[in-house]
Amino acid sequence: MTAAKLACPKCRRTVPEVFWQGVDVVRCPTCSSEFEQLRFPALGAARRVDRAAATGSGEANCYFHAQNRAEAACDGCGRYVCAVCRVPVSGQHFCPSCLEARTDRRKLPENHRVLYEHIALLLAFLPLLLWPFTLITAPAALGVCFWGWNKPGSLVGKRRRWRFILAGLLATAQIVGWLLIFTRMFLRF
Repeated sequence: MTAAKLACPKCRRTVPEVFWQGVDVVRCPTCSSEFEQLRFPALGAARRVDRAAATGSGEANCYFHAQNRAEAACDGCGRYVCAVCRVPVSGQHFCPSCLEARTDRRKLPENHRVLYEHIALLLAFLPLLLWPFTLITAPAALGVCFWGWNKPGSLVGKRRRWRFILAGLLATAQIVGWLLIFTRMFLRF
């Protein structure tokens, strides 16, 4: 486990542990500025690491690692798995291959996130086929751009903010177009 480090927010230098251990207000020894540290109990707690035990005589061994003792049976296929291969999901234990083959992965916690950049692009592009709908969808696309900008991105892919920018520009152009249409209509009367 690596030692915890604390950097001064003003000078960005590392503050030795002697100065911040057990106190809430820290004084930087380099620049003498004071700042408050917020301690998270989980950072100081010992991490639980599953280690597989070696198999003994008369004990079941892991399906994937023959040298490791089995800790649990997979709730999907019934194979015996060691502590390294056991994946706990909602009170059940699965082996890696069953977890990969599950068809109901969308129901697992943190397995799906809303991709706001996709919604914003769809709201901006699709109504162009039937242009009167842009009167409603352009402000909605702009709202989704602002709403989803700081939301977490995809779990599997990297975040593509250019989609927000493209959707925002297109929605703004549609709104400006509608404003021009309305001003021309009202200037005629």
